[in-house]
Amino acid sequence: MRRIISGVVLALTVAGGACVDLEEKLVSNLSSEYVKTAAGLNDATNAIYTRLRGYYGREQMMAMSDMGTDAITNGDQVVAGGAQPWVYFADYNTQFNGSDARVGATWNNFYIMVANANVVLTYGPAVPVGGVLTQADKDSRLGESHFLRALAHFELVRFFGDITLNLEATSGITTEAARAPESEVYESIISDLEAAIQLLPVNQAQWGRARRGAAEHLLAKVYLTRAYRPWNAANKNADFQQAQDLATTLINSGTYSLVPVYADLFCGQVRDSVNLRQKDPLRQGYCNTVSGSNFSEQNNEILFSVQYTRTAADYLAAWCGNNTDCANYIHLTYLARYDNDNVIGVGLGRDLNNGRPFRRVRTTPYAFSVFDQTRWSGVPGQSDIMDTRFDGTFQTLWFATGNNANGNTAAGNAVWTGVCPNCTSGAPIAIGDTALWMPGYQVSDAFRQSKKFSIYVPCPEADPTSANCGDFGTQQKTNKTRRIYGWETGPSVKKYQDNTRADAFDQAGGKDVILMRLGETYLIAAEAALGLGNTGLAAQMINALRARAASANYKNDPRMMVSSGQITLDFIMDERIRELHAEGMRWQDLVRPGTQFFVDRVSRTNPEARANVQGFHALRPIPQAQINGVTGNPYPQNPGY
Repeated sequence: MRRIISGVVLALTVAGGACVDLEEKLVSNLSSEYVKTAAGLNDATNAIYTRLRGYYGREQMMAMSDMGTDAITNGDQVVAGGAQPWVYFADYNTQFNGSDARVGATWNNFYIMVANANVVLTYGPAVPVGGVLTQADKDSRLGESHFLRALAHFELVRFFGDITLNLEATSGITTEAARAPESEVYESIISDLEAAIQLLPVNQAQWGRARRGAAEHLLAKVYLTRAYRPWNAANKNADFQQAQDLATTLINSGTYSLVPVYADLFCGQVRDSVNLRQKDPLRQGYCNTVSGSNFSEQNNEILFSVQYTRTAADYLAAWCGNNTDCANYIHLTYLARYDNDNVIGVGLGRDLNNGRPFRRVRTTPYAFSVFDQTRWSGVPGQSDIMDTRFDGTFQTLWFATGNNANGNTAAGNAVWTGVCPNCTSGAPIAIGDTALWMPGYQVSDAFRQSKKFSIYVPCPEADPTSANCGDFGTQQKTNKTRRIYGWETGPSVKKYQDNTRADAFDQAGGKDVILMRLGETYLIAAEAALGLGNTGLAAQMINALRARAASANYKNDPRMMVSSGQITLDFIMDERIRELHAEGMRWQDLVRPGTQFFVDRVSRTNPEARANVQGFHALRPIPQAQINGVTGNPYPQNPGY
């Protein structure tokens, strides 16, 4: 099916220190009269979709939505004085302010998206039906615009709180702006989504266009979020009920279903290049997306995904102008270092399959411990894999891409002298052999020395929320005294890996970003049910996900299932890590139940953020360019920044 990639830029934001124009001017050659035609309506709607790629799949998504949480902190290339010195997203230090480029890019992108949607919703209703434009197509384009405007406003209100609310296309530029209360923004979002549900079809001929199920899912999440807001106490239970009803109705509709194998959502199988036998049956290796791996970006669990491509013509027709700026960049950022031959392992140079590790972020020890609660059926290392979601999320196995006749007794092994002499057997490693393994549990020196490959293990401290490993691995960073998950090295999040790029150094990924899927709908239903005191339904929703996640020998195994007595908000937040880790929503998850929940959870689980995180960090700072550019009444900054 043809994807929704090409589009036209209908609006422009003034960048830099100038005014961030919140009431966008139509600056292209597509006039309002053109938008009132069938072709113009379609082009203008497509232009809204192009802006999705200005956030989802970019560094700002990773920084704004994942860093500084219980699950994700900074890697060694997002440090003060490092390659990308914006560690303040992770540790909330005092340098975090509205001048950050990722904050500004997020604000600008979503407001352009709103402006483009306003063009369609202002002029689109006047487009006459007839010729190539059917009533169904017209309704769909209007419904898509309502949905996308709601999505943009929902992201903005969760990040920034009170925001400017624009609902009409304008023909001029204004330098005056005011912030509307959150309550008004939520009413607008709900109104847009209710309209979208009425207008959108159940299915679309073109994959990538918004469907009714996506609007229902998003509306359920909006109600769930609004239920917690302190100004909404009178409607709290009603909003929980709306969220539960919308989510369970969508789950039971029969239109969507969970993909039977969790790993298939993101990856295909790694196969032997000679006879195509499965080389990695436990799927611990890299994420394979090439032809022949049985990977598909289109399945019945996906409600809405952001479309990417590698076709240069499509990129050039979009807002960004070239394929690097408009590509999925996020495949670089969640990877750990593996490509330091003779130190981390041997036979491992950088290659296309394992990716180019920019090492912006890393998973916290707490998040690893949450997976460990269900990962094995018994003692780690002595029992079967029970929950497949860890191996569907992380790469823990690397195959050699080069020969090394000296094995691990080469130069790199000198690093470990006096700590673990001859940490490996020293046997030669050939292409295709296991070169690096991260088993997820502690091993003895004797075990290491019996293997020819390098082995890295988690922090050995009993408490994963402690800082005893030294900054989650500073010891490893400074003097290499331990082979533990740390600053540079650990399991790589592989959900975004993309080995269909041109080469190992190519930054331009073409893999879609899954924005909404039915797996999360179950968790929305569970959280809403908990809010209503219905822990039985909450457990039922979670058990549906666990039955899917369980390996073949443990389907419906009592050890995988949960009871109503286990359901708490913290439990559901842990389950969201197991199901949704690194899918670009964790910060929003933690702030949803309220400021104190966010502060308490981050303080308890993340030693790097513990000293600095405060209540005001439950909002992001308003971009300084926006504040500087407004005339008349000052545009207020969020408290604390």
